[in-house]
Amino acid sequence: MRLSIYFLTLVFLSSCTTVEVGREVVKVGSVVKDKVEKSIIKKEPEVIEDKTIVEEQQIITEEKKEKEIIVKEQQKIAEINFIGKQLAEIKQKLGRPNLTRSDGSVHMMRYDSSSCRLFIFFNLNSILKRVEYFEFRNSSGELIDTKGSIEECYKEYDFTS
Repeated sequence: MRLSIYFLTLVFLSSCTTVEVGREVVKVGSVVKDKVEKSIIKKEPEVIEDKTIVEEQQIITEEKKEKEIIVKEQQKIAEINFIGKQLAEIKQKLGRPNLTRSDGSVHMMRYDSSSCRLFIFFNLNSILKRVEYFEFRNSSGELIDTKGSIEECYKEYDFTS
């Protein structure tokens, strides 16, 4: 008799566990169903977000092209062209930079004046460290784009020494 009571108790408890597992499976199933339905509904906004991303990428590309044009104009207007000058020549003419930074294969030096910043870039992978690129920016970090502003910035640096 004890054996049969023990057996019935074991069967009863195991069946309760099965019911609890069944309930959890149903809960998980309904949560998955809700998430799938929400993701199907959200597909339209994702398309809109993709369009926004493409538009932003176009804006960034246009801004990069504008900045390239400005820098080329700066280099044309420049009384003294830094391109091709060696690191020692730059330090001799301009002195010690206000900021230097090396990042990967690029070495950058920044010279500050009262209203503008001169950025000079070198390629660290080359044997002779020569200026590869330079640009002028205002104190806010924006590229200087007018001829008068570029000429004014040049006057602030002493290139004759």
